[in-house]
Amino acid sequence: MLEVVFDDSAAGSLRQAFVGEPEAQVGTVLYASLEEERELTPEEVAWLEEENHRWQQAEEARQRQGWAESLPIAGSIGNIMPLSLYLSVGEIAEEGIGPQRQAALEGLMGTYPSIAREVAEELLQRGRASLAAILARAGGGEGVRVWTSDTPDEACGLAWLVHQLAVLDLEKVPVTRVKLPDFYERSDGTVVRWRRWGEMAPWMWGRMVGLGQRLPVSLLRGLDARWRDLQRENAPLRAVVNGKLVSVPETWYDPFLEKEIAAEEEEFMAARVIGKVLGKYQLGIGDKELAQRMQAMIRAGKFQQVTYPAPEDPIYHCRLRKTPGVWSK
Repeated sequence: MLEVVFDDSAAGSLRQAFVGEPEAQVGTVLYASLEEERELTPEEVAWLEEENHRWQQAEEARQRQGWAESLPIAGSIGNIMPLSLYLSVGEIAEEGIGPQRQAALEGLMGTYPSIAREVAEELLQRGRASLAAILARAGGGEGVRVWTSDTPDEACGLAWLVHQLAVLDLEKVPVTRVKLPDFYERSDGTVVRWRRWGEMAPWMWGRMVGLGQRLPVSLLRGLDARWRDLQRENAPLRAVVNGKLVSVPETWYDPFLEKEIAAEEEEFMAARVIGKVLGKYQLGIGDKELAQRMQAMIRAGKFQQVTYPAPEDPIYHCRLRKTPGVWSK
């Protein structure tokens, strides 16, 4: 069974699910606010270190419990086919993975200038290799299991993949969809909600397998037709609206940014606004899409850039000043 995911984080988590429980590896949460312009005091550092230690202990216990309650998942890491192509963004009139997808990826990855070209090229190469393997193996009768959700990239990914499989005759390709559930209740009564498969813990994949449904040929044909419609429209963005994948204008997410910017002072940190939008509205997108729109607002004269990020930082690690008369609280 081929395992198709549309997110590198999802691919990494699923890979660990196949490998099994690793030694506990919990990262640090010790940090200073992006808005801090002073050195932390020794007392503040000590407090942060103590908080980090407590968090690490709790996280390690949670991971141990998760693996203890996990269910096995059959398969191997060689079956994982990542297609991290960000298909909700950019032109899609072309077939396969060509110059339009390259331009879209390079634009998105421009949020991280120091690694933009390298990452875009890596995603393209991996996507092309995965697509070639899927077509070859599915053409030989192997089943395809697609892990998807209502986030724009994963919804686009499913429709796009079915369109690619149409060249094989959809009646002959067994496609199983595992759709991200609305919620999951842990054994301790805690309810977990995810936005995309990249947020799934490795020990949870085995529990999700049972949610898979074999897609009927009529639905596959409908997904293929929907992608062809989207190709003809060739909009700059696609979103899921009332459960349907639709073309939307490039300004689609601007109102969410504008609302949070209007509530800020005359000068504000771009990173804080993007963080608020991501956390508050749960739009199913990432920082890169929002960073692109803030850059468009700068070009439109809605605010001026006061500080600039370090070369290795994302472009939104900066301070902005509102243009007088444009914004109101």
